[in-house]
Amino acid sequence: MNRLFCGISLFVALCSAVSLSAHSCDSMVRPLFLREGDTVAVVSISSKLPKKVDRQFIRRLESWGLTVQLGEHLFCRDTGWFATTDCNRAADLQRAIDDPSVKAVLFCRGGYGAIRTLDYLCLDSLRRHPKWFVGFSDLTVMHYALLKRGIESIHGAMPLEFLSDTTVTDSSALSLREALWGRLESYWIPPHPLNRVGCARGRLVGGNLSLVEAVNGTDIDDPLETPSILFIEEVGESIYRIDRMLQTLLRSGKLNRVKAFVVGHFTRTMHEKEWGQQVYELIAAYADRLGVPVLFGFPAGHSYPNYSLYMGREILLSVTPEGGLLEFL
Repeated sequence: MNRLFCGISLFVALCSAVSLSAHSCDSMVRPLFLREGDTVAVVSISSKLPKKVDRQFIRRLESWGLTVQLGEHLFCRDTGWFATTDCNRAADLQRAIDDPSVKAVLFCRGGYGAIRTLDYLCLDSLRRHPKWFVGFSDLTVMHYALLKRGIESIHGAMPLEFLSDTTVTDSSALSLREALWGRLESYWIPPHPLNRVGCARGRLVGGNLSLVEAVNGTDIDDPLETPSILFIEEVGESIYRIDRMLQTLLRSGKLNRVKAFVVGHFTRTMHEKEWGQQVYELIAAYADRLGVPVLFGFPAGHSYPNYSLYMGREILLSVTPEGGLLEFL
């Protein structure tokens, strides 16, 4: 466990016990945590995979004691941007949802396209027979779709991201394993000069900021009327576009209802010099305006490491001058 977070002063506590039955709290349903011998499905409903894919992720998952079921169209490349049609990609996911032997669904990569599959999916059965959905980036759409149905999910590393060098410890993948096994209880984050101290309690929501803004006002959006803490991360965006996203969420009333911010990786942000401000300073200004705590430096998103978060789970966030503690309740 110490090696998992070596060099980043990040502590993950082990749960004292792992529940073997689905858990429901405040109407949120928690899927069963995994055990050795369980089956996981790997599907792709966003961008198609590269021409050459190192399939070592299969071996890694199997080394965890899991049986791996691959989506029928996972490696297809016959319809331009996507591996296959929206209907076929959705069908791969639906088969995993309907298969009682599948305990978790791992989305292989992000990009774009998840939202196009929603009209072909029936997610209602997950309320009765929940299973973990794992992904980030474009899969923020699926986190929101599950949040709408009151089901927890995992924002975490996807198989295509797993490090292929077996001699290097893959902290992102190991964090995901801890989350899937129910051993993820808290994170301690070192202090950041832009942190805004304070405490807050609420459901953890959000994901990739572009997608959080894109689902605003749609049928899968959440109005954040339940106390919520917003996690955001982003990659390759101009700072003025990030400001526009935050303005949209502010003017829709969302940000005024957020109890706190957790800020992950903001990678390759463009035009900060022209804007006259760095992206984290921009976010800090919004937090100051709203008067809520903000925790910077959480290692999740489009950079390494990408640690796992339980989305939809109630958390307690404590930010002090000494650092920040994020506890899953």
